[in-house]
Amino acid sequence: MKGLPRATLVLTTYEMPRHLEMVFAALSRQSFQDFELIVCDDGSGEETVNVIENFIRESPVPVQHVHQEHQGFRKCRILNEGLRRARGETMVFLDGDCVPHRDYMRDHVENQERGRYLAGRRVNLGEKLSATLTVEQVRAGYFDWPKPSLLLSHLSGETTHLQRSFRVGPEWLRQVLRMNRIDDLVGCNYSVACEHLLAINGFDETYEGYGREDTDVEIRLQHLGLTIKSVKGLAIQFHIWHPRRAFTPANDDRLEEVRLSKRVRCEKGLLQ
Repeated sequence: MKGLPRATLVLTTYEMPRHLEMVFAALSRQSFQDFELIVCDDGSGEETVNVIENFIRESPVPVQHVHQEHQGFRKCRILNEGLRRARGETMVFLDGDCVPHRDYMRDHVENQERGRYLAGRRVNLGEKLSATLTVEQVRAGYFDWPKPSLLLSHLSGETTHLQRSFRVGPEWLRQVLRMNRIDDLVGCNYSVACEHLLAINGFDETYEGYGREDTDVEIRLQHLGLTIKSVKGLAIQFHIWHPRRAFTPANDDRLEEVRLSKRVRCEKGLLQ
């Protein structure tokens, strides 16, 4: 009987089936496959559900689809449901519009360190390149190394942060290039031991509407005593362009209260 996976990849999505297909194509060719995938779906319709079900049938790793009725942006609620089902000792997070490099899972798992949470960054693909990108290109390894079309998109001013597409492994070189320094996490690219997420009672479901919910998790992890570790130049991912969402102003006030309170556990989380 196969044992528990070393990691759980938590993938959040809502109504971006084309983007999700490309993410799945990248996940199917990960160099490290001792992980399970939990797709946390904030109420997508039939087209997205079909994409997920098709991938479940062909995926090289176990997949669970966790779905809730769409009642606005309720990312924290569906993340908590995914966390309840997770079996891995390390929780890795990815958004359904970010295509991971083939070593994404390997980098997150192999760089785990006691008392730390890992944070990476992403390359932001331009609108024109994003519109022409295909599942077939992703399967063929388009993002393994920067291709000429990616470089041209960057030179035209569309694709940004292209330097993040180069994988930098040696520690001495990471220090020289300042890859070992990072200020904070972004919700599309971080990882932490499952035990620490349980200790802070998971995600705070009082955050409804877009923005700040991931920073809330980071602050409470810091209140727990954890420190940040950079995986810039590792755990590479590529964000597919789409129109930006507007932040919910009330979430800024909630975040500031958490920052000042030194609170570790949220009240409306895994256990309520």
